[in-house]
Amino acid sequence: MKKKLTSLSLGLLLGASAAFAAETIYTAPSFFDENGGYFGPDCDQTNYSGAYYTGDYTSPFKTFLGKTDAEIQEKMDQLWNHYFKGDNNSKVYYDNGNEAYIKDINNNDVRSEGMSYGMMIAVQTNHKEEFDKLWNWAKNHMWHKSGDWDGYFAWKRGDNGQGGDDNCAPDGEMYFMMSLLFAANRWGDSQYMDDAQYILDKMWSNYNHQLFNTSSYIITFQPTNGNNTWSDPSYDLPAYVDLFARWSKTHTDKWTAATKATRDHLYKSSNTSSGLFSDYNNFDGTPHAVSFNNDATRYMYDAMRCAMNFGMDYYLFGSDAKREEEMAKRIIDFFEKDGYQHARFNWDGSNPSESYTLGETGANAVAAMALANNPSYEKAIKTNLEKAWNASLMTGQYRYYDGLVHYLSMLHLSGTFKIWKPKPTVEKKTVEGTEYNGVTYDKETTINAFEGCKLYEVTITGKQSAPVVDAAIAITSVKAMNAARVWSTNSAVVIENVAAGTNFSVTDMNGRVMMKSKVSSASHEIPMSNKGAFLVMVGNKTFKVIK
Repeated sequence: MKKKLTSLSLGLLLGASAAFAAETIYTAPSFFDENGGYFGPDCDQTNYSGAYYTGDYTSPFKTFLGKTDAEIQEKMDQLWNHYFKGDNNSKVYYDNGNEAYIKDINNNDVRSEGMSYGMMIAVQTNHKEEFDKLWNWAKNHMWHKSGDWDGYFAWKRGDNGQGGDDNCAPDGEMYFMMSLLFAANRWGDSQYMDDAQYILDKMWSNYNHQLFNTSSYIITFQPTNGNNTWSDPSYDLPAYVDLFARWSKTHTDKWTAATKATRDHLYKSSNTSSGLFSDYNNFDGTPHAVSFNNDATRYMYDAMRCAMNFGMDYYLFGSDAKREEEMAKRIIDFFEKDGYQHARFNWDGSNPSESYTLGETGANAVAAMALANNPSYEKAIKTNLEKAWNASLMTGQYRYYDGLVHYLSMLHLSGTFKIWKPKPTVEKKTVEGTEYNGVTYDKETTINAFEGCKLYEVTITGKQSAPVVDAAIAITSVKAMNAARVWSTNSAVVIENVAAGTNFSVTDMNGRVMMKSKVSSASHEIPMSNKGAFLVMVGNKTFKVIK
């Protein structure tokens, strides 16, 4: 029987440093789904603490609220059955044979936003049939494959596929591209990849319309004259742009520049006092007024998605963790002070109106994930998670938008949302004995392990071999360990009075390994910026350290 599980990284609970991430071995029963889709670890020159690098998608519902896997799956099934399979007062998904559409009930139309949201939900919940039907509808009625808007999607159509508006709304393009890339990787369908690559190329190469401003590399409100010199910060999806930079076959230099610009713009858009975002804004982050929307400079319907966007980037990549933790503190502090009563505000937090919404309940809970490394926010994190978990699903006229924003948020909060990657090469190896990476196995077990930037299928034999021990050496070793001392400074954990070469490991309080190595001197320092409680195992002794 396993003594502890070391497969999970500290992406949610601890902001592990790049050095730790590079040295950690990540293990799990499997990093593949039942169809062979890969969501496991990866590495590059940075190796930050996010799930992209660790393959860890542990739900905060589990770690903070104690929910079981079965309870979490039941909650996600409830969401699917409500919005996709429910009655005419709950569902937003409408099946049309070989096609299907997501309907904006209040406006009685079909929007690229909702279609792409539906596709993301379908690929993350492994509903390929529904994904294909939605993509068929979008391809047949929204996608421009020639002409002025080549590569883009009409942002609005009637539910018969006609009329509406040929112009684009950029959040739709962002979610279409991302969901198609995930589908190609998860389900192994090259046509999804071809379609995704076509759109990725046209976002920069369409002569008439570039989705991102070509000077600032910030996404535009709309890539048309008069609308391409300012933005909507809720279109900032840094995790998506980061993946486009990695997986696009064209314009990788531009996608890379846009990755940094997107993270910078999202940070600038967060009000330094309230943490709120305006619906529309300038490239410097300040609100942007327009004649056709009197509330453009306020925190309104679009802006609530920003919290989900930076919270998502925090746990998926962790590359902008410091600023995203700062943004999370601002907005969670603000809503805590407000008592989660109001929904709409001026950018600075003044002039509150309307009641706190279902969409905000979900989006702010995702933002709170960026505070998981800060013990002083544990209560606020639980408050936001409980609100998202306990929220009543929407019915009636206004269920489409708030319902889907909450649903997307629940994908992140439940651990359902994963980065589905191209399948890596898997090497096989056998480990003789009962211990591997700090876990004891009492029978033959096969697991996945990511070590040294390679993925392995590891078979641990589970057979205990009788050790040959020199009694005199053993007695000396035990005496030496009795003198061991472990303590902490602001920047390190220190191991003293232990022989060089002694094995040690540092874990969180749940036994998740942060680092494993050997003591190099009689006073060995382990650099650590993390705060909180840790377990330090040195030889055959365990010490609890609080930094």
